[in-house]
Amino acid sequence: MNTPQHQDPHSDEADEAKAAELLAVLHDDDVVIDLRDAEVMATHAPEVSVEDGQVVIDLRELAPTGRIIEPGPRMCGRPPDLLPGFELVRITGGDRWMDAEAFVYDIYRELEYTEESTSHQVEELARFRDNSHFHAVIADDGDGQIVGTIRAIFAPFEGLPVGKFDRVDFEDENPMCELSSIVVDPRVRSQGFIEHLYRAGWADALRSGANAITGLGEKWLLDTFRDTYGLPFVPVGVPEWYMGGEVIPMIMSTGPASAMAISRANPDFWAWSLETLTAEEIEALGYTPSIPAGHTVARSKT
Repeated sequence: MNTPQHQDPHSDEADEAKAAELLAVLHDDDVVIDLRDAEVMATHAPEVSVEDGQVVIDLRELAPTGRIIEPGPRMCGRPPDLLPGFELVRITGGDRWMDAEAFVYDIYRELEYTEESTSHQVEELARFRDNSHFHAVIADDGDGQIVGTIRAIFAPFEGLPVGKFDRVDFEDENPMCELSSIVVDPRVRSQGFIEHLYRAGWADALRSGANAITGLGEKWLLDTFRDTYGLPFVPVGVPEWYMGGEVIPMIMSTGPASAMAISRANPDFWAWSLETLTAEEIEALGYTPSIPAGHTVARSKT
């Protein structure tokens, strides 16, 4: 594509000329993408160009695709210890399971993420009960009130909630683990419970033999995983409206390369993550080279 002589390639006139050329190519009998759309132009994405007469749309501006994370100023570092008066438990059945289901259901109903159910559980997730575990933070108050949960669901990609989305990234192999029902009581948010719940679900996934961890979330969650925690999650499918919002199916490998990426980007967080594993587990997973320099990894009591 040639720029008219004496015309600033970054001027309004140049932009209009580029848009006009692209519009001429993009018009099709079936599909029309209008680059003048205000919402598209306001986000400055996606990047569109014409190469050899073909339209190229770079969707990387809409969601990150790299499995390498660069260290940044927003990395969280080591999370705080679990607050006194609370403990982390693993739930596989019984009355505790029903308590966890009801806890997630009540908050999802408040957020309008799910429809009302006489069984007092999130119906979209009910069919995964036999192949999942809950991890919960409970108050050490005699009643053991649940204040936060995460659900680890184990299956091949197609058998997970994420499997209903059209998959576009096939790098990771089965089996996988989807982390779902990540919920904290609004009255005790910002107390570090989320990090402890995530670590428990992540460790559960590793011990189950999962090759990757998947999840569903809006773009802000994907950005938080990458920019705050240094976790190399990437989109694995086409975003869709699901349970109250437009969500992105995402995935992160559990392999040694992923471990090294996290270690380089957020070493204090990665060392803390490893504390929940035994030395034998760290070695078997191939994570020993990823232990950050100067850190002695000892198994956590939580």
